Amino acid sequence: MKRILSFITICGLVLVGCSHKESNSKIQQDDSSILVEEVLAKENKWEESEYFTSENLSLIGQPQLLGFTHSKEGKLFASKPGKYGWHFWGESVKTGEFLSVKGTHQLTHNEIELVTDAKLLGPNSGADIHAPTNMTFPKSGMWKLDAYIAGKLFGSIYVKVEN
Repeated sequence: MKRILSFITICGLVLVGCSHKESNSKIQQDDSSILVEEVLAKENKWEESEYFTSENLSLIGQPQLLGFTHSKEGKLFASKPGKYGWHFWGESVKTGEFLSVKGTHQLTHNEIELVTDAKLLGPNSGADIHAPTNMTFPKSGMWKLDAYIAGKLFGSIYVKVEN
C-alpha cells in the first residue's frame, strides 16, 4: 500500500511540475507576442517626418542627417512628377557616390524604385552633399522612403502623398 501511495505521490508531483513548466512557457509566449505586437504597432504608425530648414531651403527628413526639398505648405501629389534636391550631412557621404531611393506604400507594402543612381554632388545649402532628383509617386497615402548611398541604407523619410 505504501508503494502505491508513493507511486501516486511521485506521479502527482511530476504532473504538477509539467503543468507549471507548461504555464511558464505560455507566459513567455504571451510576453513575446505582446512584444511583437508592440513592434508592429509602431511600424504601422507611420507619421510624416519632420520639416526643417537648412540655410535657404525647406526640407523634410531628419535634421543634420538627410532630407529632401519640400515645404510643409506644399503637397506631394500622386502621379505628378516633381524635382527634389536630396541633402545629406556627415563624413560618411562622399561626392561621386550614387543615391537610390526605394519607396514603400504603407497600406500595400509595395516597394518601388523612386530614384536610381543619382550622382552625389558637393555641398549645398548647409548640407555636406546633395543630389538633384526627380520622383513620381504612383499612389496617394503614406510612403516610407529609404535612401541608399553606395548600396547601403543611409536613412528613411516618411511622407504623405495626396490624390
